[in-house]
Amino acid sequence: MVEIIVDGEKFSVNEKGNLITELKKHNIEIPHFCYHEALGVSGNCRMCLIEVVGQKRPQIACDTPIKEGMEIKINSDLTRAVQRGILELEFINHPLDCPVCDQAGECDLQEYYMKFDKQDSQVSLADKVRKYKREDFGSGVIHDAERCVLCRRCVRFTQLCTNSYELAVGGRGEHSHIMLMNGKKIDNPYAGNIVDVCPVGAMTSADFRFKKRVWHLQKTPAICQGCERGCAIWVDSNKAKYQDSIIYRFRPRENSVNGYFICDYGRYSYKDEQIIKRDDSAKISALALDLRSNASKYDILVSSSLSIEEMSALKTLASKFNMGLYGFSDFRDESFQDEIGLKLRVPNKTANRIGLIKLGLDKNLDKKSSNLIIFHLGKDFEFASKFEFDNVIKIGSNQDADIVCASSYHRDGHTLNIDEKLRFSKGVFEPISPKICDIVSELMGQRVEFDINILKAFA
Repeated sequence: MVEIIVDGEKFSVNEKGNLITELKKHNIEIPHFCYHEALGVSGNCRMCLIEVVGQKRPQIACDTPIKEGMEIKINSDLTRAVQRGILELEFINHPLDCPVCDQAGECDLQEYYMKFDKQDSQVSLADKVRKYKREDFGSGVIHDAERCVLCRRCVRFTQLCTNSYELAVGGRGEHSHIMLMNGKKIDNPYAGNIVDVCPVGAMTSADFRFKKRVWHLQKTPAICQGCERGCAIWVDSNKAKYQDSIIYRFRPRENSVNGYFICDYGRYSYKDEQIIKRDDSAKISALALDLRSNASKYDILVSSSLSIEEMSALKTLASKFNMGLYGFSDFRDESFQDEIGLKLRVPNKTANRIGLIKLGLDKNLDKKSSNLIIFHLGKDFEFASKFEFDNVIKIGSNQDADIVCASSYHRDGHTLNIDEKLRFSKGVFEPISPKICDIVSELMGQRVEFDINILKAFA
């Protein structure tokens, strides 16, 4: 660590780090477009030019080495004048469409203009260079060339992160634009991140655009349940008056497990996690009554989509009524695993396979069951066709369930990811349907308390 001086104040920073990132840790913002922590330095946008004491000209912060005792001025007249000049350059051909742009509210260009610029454009609308407005780049990415600031983050993402090289820069001067390499559309399982890394409204999501203004969304941290990687995500939702909450999108949340990105499978899995309103309380009461006299005729099958708390509660239920307890975790899809690139996707498409094993529930059901109760959180019960049974009761968070329960995003729960890291996901919403632990309590006729020592053993 070394000390540097920023606007007359001393700060301790990592001399091997990037100046923009290091100052961000101290809540000091240096405007930038092309630099991204995951994509490294490009140095083409010049938006991060700052005054460095001792240098004749302003320097780009993204590529300025940190040295002991260096002094920079972020709020000086020179730095602000340079930033206004760069913004004026960016706005020469930029459309004045913030009111209808889907990026409004999370657009860096819009924010920098309001913070540092607010000058009138010197170019009339008639003199602006026109480009393509709505190009389908494939995989749910819509490109607006007029809004692009040519930071090339999208190009570098396909080069550095997915190794798919689907994007490039074509044309020259003010006619430069992002183009599809060889005319082939984007086709990689992480394409949604191209929208995320775009600092302006040049890349928007076909799935989300014009569905909801971002300032109406509630942002809640959670853990993706799409596979056993356990990526950190933001759940963006909205609750209109007199209506239930609606999830509008999942976005990556910076984390040591997944870095800055998530896969498209996890990103769009929010569509299977919307609230299902159905009152199955009578069915739960009927099942509880039947268990009092016929519990030995039932077997329980637990899928690896459940949390550690839910699996533990079902162990208690099976023990009390002397019921057969089995686990199922074979949700493998070998084609789902990445061979190159980010390699975040893991073949098993449930979040808690390791937890199932650690709790000793990986006992396969290899006989015919008279009455099978299946507990599963996810989009369907298709895997149930693998088993033989006379009667089945499906308890889960989708429409196929006989008894609907709260989904993974409507209750708190821990899982163990593929690297045996304990992942905690707090419920995003108050559940409308009962949680699995509550259902188990009603079936047992008493409250099931979770032993916190189980988690301590996994931590």
